[in-house]
Amino acid sequence: MTSTTTQFARIALFTLTALFAVGSQAEEAMSPHDMSQMSGMAMSQQQQQTYPLNGRVVSVDVANQQVTLEHDAVTELNWPAMTMPFKVADANLLQGLQPGQTIMAMFTVNEGEAPTIVSLHSM
Repeated sequence: MTSTTTQFARIALFTLTALFAVGSQAEEAMSPHDMSQMSGMAMSQQQQQTYPLNGRVVSVDVANQQVTLEHDAVTELNWPAMTMPFKVADANLLQGLQPGQTIMAMFTVNEGEAPTIVSLHSM
């Protein structure tokens, strides 16, 4: 009976040691609170950064879902005030927009893509 107890203790110790080693490796692979290494949890996939924009409509291109704006500086991105085109996430955002209108908008920037307006309100 003693050999059975000893054998059980060895198996339990081996199992706990293996579990601890796997846990340590996982902890080393992921820094605390860095969820970007978890499948599907990268911030770009989970939540996208938006930026505020104030400006004036220069032109509206419904066919290409685009609006050209003369906008104030975007300090969060170190952009100076300028005139540039923006894609719109939803063509409905362009309804009723006319050159000369003053707007407030929120937009996103994805590497390699045109900035995209996700919300827009005329003032």
